[in-house]
Amino acid sequence: MKRSILITALLLAACSGTRIAVDVGHSKLHPGATSSRGVSEFEFNSTLARVVAQELRREGATPILIGIDGKMDDLHARTPHAKGAKFYLSIHHDSSKDEYFSTWEWHGKKENYADQFSGFSLFVSRKNPYPEKSLECASAIGARLMKAGFAPSTYHADKVLGEGREWADEKHGVYWFDNLVVLKTATQPAALLEAGVIVNRKEEKMLSTDETRRKIASAVRAGLFDCKILP
Repeated sequence: MKRSILITALLLAACSGTRIAVDVGHSKLHPGATSSRGVSEFEFNSTLARVVAQELRREGATPILIGIDGKMDDLHARTPHAKGAKFYLSIHHDSSKDEYFSTWEWHGKKENYADQFSGFSLFVSRKNPYPEKSLECASAIGARLMKAGFAPSTYHADKVLGEGREWADEKHGVYWFDNLVVLKTATQPAALLEAGVIVNRKEEKMLSTDETRRKIASAVRAGLFDCKILP
């Protein structure tokens, strides 16, 4: 009896941390962008999401990994899994428009690259029920990424190079993306992080390292602390 009570107490303690939804962008069926060395964006996203989740656990939070098995193809099916979470973070890696690609050979196969694009981006939606808090936290994460040595990308705001996205916080690399499904359907403050540009050959190598992933995860954790999502 005492043993079962102890086990129950330990399980409750393990689940008592602030819940943070960590959404793995894309899936195995729809893997997103392809890096300059032929690696799928989903692979980058899932690896970084695990590191972010590990960092949050160290902080005492309870991460909810969504789509980590690569089988969640329906975007509308994702946010219901974040029930009880205090924040929703979708993890992605960036690319560019096809017309800016050049080709090179990597391990005997032709791959696309676009070295002129680089940097992280964050996106928030005014259709989210908490747009102000979403922006506050995205800005805080962006500020922490910059403090860690990462630079924000600017090309998404350009009507030619990007999509002409409206800035939400230019200083910290945050854009408005009102109709992004996971951002507008989340029931808590939410942001999407493009951790870097994987069609940039130099940046892809950097983003592939454990050190870089730990730095990004640490910046995410610190940003969520700064915007008071984490106690």
